[in-house]
Amino acid sequence: MDGSGSLKKTWIMVHDGSIVKNHSIECLAFANIVTNIQRAVDTIGISKYGKDYNKEDCRLYFNELKEGSVAVPAYPLSCGTDLNGEMPYLKIMDCFESLLTTLSNDPNSFESELEKEVSDTQSRIGFIKSIIPLTQLDSQIEIKAAVKQPKHGSVIPNYQNKYLNELLFELGASGILTIHGVIMGIRGDKKRYFILKSKKNKTIKCYYAPELESTVKELYKKWVYVTGNLVHKQKTSHLESVTNIEEQQSESLSQIGRYPLKKPVEFKTCYDLEDNLWGLVNDELALNGYGTNYENTISSLEEELEGHVLSFTECPDEQHSEGSLKIKNELKKYIDFQAVLAEMDKKYGEE
Repeated sequence: MDGSGSLKKTWIMVHDGSIVKNHSIECLAFANIVTNIQRAVDTIGISKYGKDYNKEDCRLYFNELKEGSVAVPAYPLSCGTDLNGEMPYLKIMDCFESLLTTLSNDPNSFESELEKEVSDTQSRIGFIKSIIPLTQLDSQIEIKAAVKQPKHGSVIPNYQNKYLNELLFELGASGILTIHGVIMGIRGDKKRYFILKSKKNKTIKCYYAPELESTVKELYKKWVYVTGNLVHKQKTSHLESVTNIEEQQSESLSQIGRYPLKKPVEFKTCYDLEDNLWGLVNDELALNGYGTNYENTISSLEEELEGHVLSFTECPDEQHSEGSLKIKNELKKYIDFQAVLAEMDKKYGEE
């Protein structure tokens, strides 16, 4: 098979950035991209087909570059079928694209989608580890199975890098990871560590060197990103040798609870020392969520959003102040009011 027929090729489109200029791409950077894409394909294939997975049926080759910024059509030289007469290559690429689309458009559903499509935990970890290096590039990458060069594909979202690291932690992966949460306490004498409460309400000991002492104290009771070597034991997890710690000053949400947003919204992060509450605040949208943990904070935002929608749909504009109407117009940029009302009927109709 020479790839020139009607077989769908896997188009890898890399847009302008530090590794792409004038429709040309650095060789080492490109090698890293295609290697990780191949690993992701094989991980899905092994998960779905087990010992019956034939790597050669999904081994990608390329022999030409297109203007994209850079677009590369890759395809297997041979393409077998499974017991149902379907091509594993096409089924695997459909799955790959679906996972990327969910990660970009509905990250709250990504974990459940990954569980459905990839059969075991280690394969899920392997898939995420293949994707993370591609989210660290400033050149956007898109993937699409098509016979001819498509205009767009499924995006590998670089803004989801920290979310994927967090998911690796939740799945039990070890190694160098970045975790975010709130520093809740500083302990130890000879071997210092701080207590990090993660977004999934897990407690992690994070051991750090003396030179980070002032930084840790400065960031006490604040949202942070912490990078280090994650080690799992039977009942606990801890970060050995923290290599980096920085404040997380904002959180981007593409969904608030059960309500998807038209585009991501940036919230300022804060921590209420008096009442020990996590906080997410957006003054322009008058959305202020506070809770004893991350989950409760999102629930608080969800309730505020519902209250705004009810107020703006049940009361005519003349009953609202000028400032209130400004908030309404801003909310409409991100929220479909009628979709929220329909979802609220389902939510409260169940109670």
